[in-house]
Amino acid sequence: MAWWKIISGRINVGDELLTPGRGTEGFKRRSFTVLDTDSSKMILGSGGSKITIEKECFDAIEKSFSENPILWLRVAALHDNEPAKGSVDELVRLATGSQLARGNYICSIIEHCGLVRYAMRGNKKGIEIAGKHQ
Repeated sequence: MAWWKIISGRINVGDELLTPGRGTEGFKRRSFTVLDTDSSKMILGSGGSKITIEKECFDAIEKSFSENPILWLRVAALHDNEPAKGSVDELVRLATGSQLARGNYICSIIEHCGLVRYAMRGNKKGIEIAGKHQ
């Protein structure tokens, strides 16, 4: 799919990004670093952990937006067995079968690449297609 090509061209080993944080100002943002990339995945470093983000994660989000351009997906990750309904984590878990919460990292990457923008709905942060105006 097209998003992975864009992401692969804009994200490089050594890049440091920030998780979305809370609210419009992004309180409690945390940094993570791109440790490695290849044609099917990227490996991120956050604290002392390594997080693998597969191409399928981005493909699932791109597919959802291509099917519904006015879609808004929650960024929030629940560190439980069940992801928040209508969230990036829910899509990613369905696409990969993994129960790891990775939505914050994925949202940061696709926002950094200009594919989506952060948008608030009440006190919940989400993503929508970049350039969309309400």
